[in-house]
Amino acid sequence: ARAADTIRIAYSSVNPHALLVSMAEKRGLYAKYGLSSVVVYVPGGSTAIQAMVSGDIDLAQLTGPPGVTANLRGADILYVAMTDDRMGYQLATRPEIRGAGDLKGKRFGISRFASSADFGLRTLLRRLGTDPKDVSILQIGNESERLAALKSGGIDGSVFNAPFGAVAKKFNFNVLAAAGALGIPYFNTGMCGSARFLQKNEGRILNFLRAYVEAIKIFKTEPEYTLKALAQFSRVNDQELLREAYEYNKNKIPDIPYPSVSAMQAVVDPLVAAEPKLGKIDAKNFVSDRYLKKLEEEGFVQKLMAR
Repeated sequence: ARAADTIRIAYSSVNPHALLVSMAEKRGLYAKYGLSSVVVYVPGGSTAIQAMVSGDIDLAQLTGPPGVTANLRGADILYVAMTDDRMGYQLATRPEIRGAGDLKGKRFGISRFASSADFGLRTLLRRLGTDPKDVSILQIGNESERLAALKSGGIDGSVFNAPFGAVAKKFNFNVLAAAGALGIPYFNTGMCGSARFLQKNEGRILNFLRAYVEAIKIFKTEPEYTLKALAQFSRVNDQELLREAYEYNKNKIPDIPYPSVSAMQAVVDPLVAAEPKLGKIDAKNFVSDRYLKKLEEEGFVQKLMAR
């Protein structure tokens, strides 16, 4: 591919949704659609946004909060795909913390402030009747680092992407709240870029989405390959944990990952409520479905899915 067709993609978490970005590269799908790809791990959504704003990356696999927070500060982040419209975090604590009444004054780990983990933790604490101001929130790092801190006693709790049940059972942690069971609308994860970049590079974005949608098909129809790829990607060898993660996410990821306005509005509203001077903000400004619609209109999706 020509240098002009290079696409630089970041993922900020290690989970089955982020695997799609990596799988598309490993299976040669970017090259299949005329792209030279650079895929990098950038820990924390807010850090990935900074890299995007500075021009170091073109696209990022992120949840809604980092992009919305950046937009409220003047950025132009636009989400063009989404693979989950419900919050999936589970709030896990050390064994001695048995209920909501034990949370006050405790230490909770997140990745970065203004990240998805930060947003999810505060949401679940409020659902349990605890004001986030009544606990200590510490920037620890990604899920593996937070899990290590929880095991060592460096923190009392954290949020982890579902499914976390098998891990919690293994280490005798308590899961005090599961966002999935609560059905919390949320722009859980998707693909975004700056509006300026997207407008100037429609061809590259369409080719990226062709590869991305094909990766979704592989994820759903080739379970054994996907489990091996997930093990390599996550560096987890426990087959029970891997299969639990795969089965949980297989049906959550849509064939065509249209970004949901209502899921994004669920992210926007509490952020705006914290800063009333911003006034009413429409989540439609932060998502665009025109690229995926174009792929459907040209028949790409129907042909790929053999509809």
